[in-house]
Amino acid sequence: MTVFPELQEQQYIKTRRRIHSVAELVGRLREALVQPIAKNDNIWLSIVSKGFCTPPMSALNELEIGFNAEILAVEIADNKNRYASVTVTGKTLNELCAEVLDVLKADFGITPNVTAGEFDNERKIEIDPEAAQEFLLQFVNFSELLNAFHKDIPFNDGIKSQVCLWPHHFDNAFKWFSGRKIDEIDEFMGIGVSNGDEMYELPYVYMTIYPELRKMNTLELPEGAHLHDSGWQGLLLTYEAIMEKKSADEQEDLINNFFDVGFKGIKRGFSKR
Repeated sequence: MTVFPELQEQQYIKTRRRIHSVAELVGRLREALVQPIAKNDNIWLSIVSKGFCTPPMSALNELEIGFNAEILAVEIADNKNRYASVTVTGKTLNELCAEVLDVLKADFGITPNVTAGEFDNERKIEIDPEAAQEFLLQFVNFSELLNAFHKDIPFNDGIKSQVCLWPHHFDNAFKWFSGRKIDEIDEFMGIGVSNGDEMYELPYVYMTIYPELRKMNTLELPEGAHLHDSGWQGLLLTYEAIMEKKSADEQEDLINNFFDVGFKGIKRGFSKR
């Protein structure tokens, strides 16, 4: 992991929103091309070193569609060594979708049940390359730490879902289930990283609690974190708190501590219902 970048909030918001819109396009293409095994199983994406992409689509020669933040392009490839890229900048999402659909048909023989008319045709996608690199750095940093924490949870400790990047909310997360039901509702926590939203514009790390605990003030608070109970209940670590730590090691320790202390504390809270 490298040190997290200083983010200029207004520039970051513009960059995040534009990259988010591309993620929604890629997610929509996967939804149209993959038959779901379970609800929403054909929507999520994965974070990779240069951006994000679909998991390989086995029925379509391991087709992958993704966004490369280094070259600001949608990339398409399969196991037949076919590759194409479509530049994102200077186009509306409608125009980008139309071009991607043309490439899929002409170069890969694939016609998803998607129309360009589903997407905005007014705002041009303009992404500053330097801002894109800053976005990518924090994006990949958080992903590496979240994946490491997910991997370290033993298989005999509850039930964990896979880590997924959800295009709609644009957060990278997984769920941990205790295996119990509370009033017929599965008891679980959502653990992940949001790239920012209307509540907190900059990225933040979170743990959500379902069903809600009656008392949250007994939970042990990880360093730098605070309780959250507006719209959802849980713990939150803001980007500002992370940036108070100046070295990559200190930042990594703070985030890992949030995951470790928060996870154990919420599990104790579950056990005391």
